[in-house]
Amino acid sequence: MTRQTSEVLARLPLSTSNRQARWLVKQIEDGDLDINPPYQRGAVWTEDQQVALMRSLLSGVPVPTLIVNDRHGQHWTDTATYDRHSGNAPSYAVVDGKQRLLCLKAWFDGELAIPASWIEPECIDHTEDTSDGPYVRSTGLNDYGRRATGERILLPVGEAMAVSLREEAEIYLLVNGGGTPQSDADMDNARRIAEEI
Repeated sequence: MTRQTSEVLARLPLSTSNRQARWLVKQIEDGDLDINPPYQRGAVWTEDQQVALMRSLLSGVPVPTLIVNDRHGQHWTDTATYDRHSGNAPSYAVVDGKQRLLCLKAWFDGELAIPASWIEPECIDHTEDTSDGPYVRSTGLNDYGRRATGERILLPVGEAMAVSLREEAEIYLLVNGGGTPQSDADMDNARRIAEEI
């Protein structure tokens, strides 16, 4: 395999902004955000990973940028794969961030519970008892709590303008193929330090 290209690399048109998590989930529910393009993997995150993401988001810890591709602009030429003129074709595709979005959808759908201690008590209507103490789902929040958490959770979203499914898959490979996963020893070391201090 060669890394050489036939042309000088062009900068991908990508603009980044923060979006409310609830708005992103609504785009999935409305069918305007394709969360399952063919290059994407399935749902692989554990409940522990989802709860950890919720902790990060509620604490304001920066999370990696979601990458979506705009498929409804004039630049999109891959009409054999997705015809932007079709009335039921989603306008956007998730290139990177599917697991984060599935987590948020689970939260807003009431399928994911988090420790109730993470949420202001005046936002909670009811909790459920667990071996770890009281937990709450979004459905256990009052109207104020649902609005407050929905507005509080912001995610950075990079919007690409790839022209085809092939270009989307190339971006996916660039973003997901270059890192080195944390080893169990690395995570155990960080966990040990966090617990000692």
